[in-house]
Amino acid sequence: MEQALAADNARLQKRIEQSARVTQLADRAYDEQRGRCDWESIARDMDMPLIECLRLFDASLSTVPMRSLHNITDWSADELLTLKSFVTDHFSAVTVNEWRLVGVYMNVEHNDCSMAYSIYTFSRITPDLYKAITQHRNDGLKWKDIFEKYPIFGTLKLFYNAYYRSKESSGSKPKAPHIKWSDADTCKIKELVQTYYKPGNRRELLIQAQKAFPNRSKGSIRGRIGQTKDKVMVITNDDMDCVNKLVDVYGKDWERIGHEIDGTARRAQRIWSRHQERQNATLAWTDDELDTLRKCIRDGVGMAEASRLIGTKSW
Repeated sequence: MEQALAADNARLQKRIEQSARVTQLADRAYDEQRGRCDWESIARDMDMPLIECLRLFDASLSTVPMRSLHNITDWSADELLTLKSFVTDHFSAVTVNEWRLVGVYMNVEHNDCSMAYSIYTFSRITPDLYKAITQHRNDGLKWKDIFEKYPIFGTLKLFYNAYYRSKESSGSKPKAPHIKWSDADTCKIKELVQTYYKPGNRRELLIQAQKAFPNRSKGSIRGRIGQTKDKVMVITNDDMDCVNKLVDVYGKDWERIGHEIDGTARRAQRIWSRHQERQNATLAWTDDELDTLRKCIRDGVGMAEASRLIGTKSW
C-alpha cells in the first residue's frame, strides 16, 4: 500500500513539474508577431507528443495573452490554413475538450477556433465576410487577390459564385446605419467593464452598457464589450507585483490601490486574488492536497473541479 501511494505521489509530482516546465517554455516561445507559441519546438524540448504538451499547459500561470478573433475577417489566410491543418492532422472528430487544445495551440479562444474552422470547412459567406469582400471590391482589388486573403473555398469560381449568391439573398434587406465607436465611447465601455464585469456573467454589464448607449444595437455593444474586456481584464505579472507592493503600503484599501493603478477597486481585488492564486500554485503540495487530488483522479473528476475541491491550487 505504501509503495502504491509513493508511486502515486511520484507520478503526480512529475506531472506538476512537467506542467510548470511546459508553461515556462510556452512563455519563452511566445512569438508576439504571430500571436502564438511555437508548440512544435516546445514538444521537442520536452521530448513529448505535441498534444500532451498542450494538455499540460497551465494558462493560469502563463503570461501569454489569449487572443479573441470573433469574426472570420479577423483571421489571416495563414492562420486559417494553420488551423485547418492542425485539426485535420490531430483529430478525427473534435470534442469540446479537444477544441480547448486547439485554442491553446492557436492561442485563440476555442469558440472562435470552432467558428473559423466551421466557416473554412463548409465555405459560408458570413455578413462580416460579405462586407469585407465588398469593401475590397470598392477599393479596386481583383477577385484573385481577394480570394488569396480568404482562402476558405476550393476554387476562385466557387468563391465568386458564393459571394453573389449571398448578395442576391441580402439585396432586399435595408442596411442599418453604421455608427463608429469614438475614443470617448471606448473609454466609457472600459469603465463599465471594470465596474460591472463578472466572469461567466455579463448580464449586468450588458444592461448598463445598453443604458449608456441606447442608440446602438445589442450585437454592436456585445462586440465592443468582448473586444474591450480582452484588453482590460488581462492581468500580467507586473500587475500582480505592483498590487502586492501597494498592499504592503496601504493594506487592503482597494479604493486607494485602484486609484494608484489607474483602475477600479474591483480590478485591484481581482489582481490581488490572482496574485494569491499564483503564490498558492507555487507552494509545495501538502499531504491533504495530494490525497484529494489522488481521489479526484480515481473518481474521474475533471481538473477544473479538482482545483475547486483542493481550493489552493489552480490548473
